[in-house]
Amino acid sequence: MPEDKEKPKLNVFKLSKMPIKLAMERNFLRLSPEDKIEKLIKELEHETCAVVTDDKGKLLGFISIDEIINFMLPPSDYILVGLDAIKEAHFDWDRPVKEIMNTRPIILSPNDSLGYALEMMLETGVRQFPIVDKNKIVVGTFSAQNVIRLLRIFAR
Repeated sequence: MPEDKEKPKLNVFKLSKMPIKLAMERNFLRLSPEDKIEKLIKELEHETCAVVTDDKGKLLGFISIDEIINFMLPPSDYILVGLDAIKEAHFDWDRPVKEIMNTRPIILSPNDSLGYALEMMLETGVRQFPIVDKNKIVVGTFSAQNVIRLLRIFAR
């Protein structure tokens, strides 16, 4: 292919300096501590995590699909895989989400860089984070999916 027809290369260094607020998910599942696990599971069909907040939007806890899977024991007759299996599991659906939420999740700021978020993912193994402003108000979520989406946009 002639040089003038080559696609420009993705500048990963510049991308890593971008603030998370450009890639974070602004529409996220928000629950109150007293909401039932049944509501969480039903609403997770279209989300990958849930943020538990007070009435003012302050972070109280965070729940990811990974945390739900780790919390539950798989049924003995099959291996627990995916959201459908969670729905089939024997579990007390009437318990409040406050009993299973992570009350001390790793949080990120909207102004943290994408590079920092990726570093946190690699160092901790956590793939989803609540994004919290300086007043502890949840303004979004960030996950590995956001990174992949952003890379697709910039790779075009």
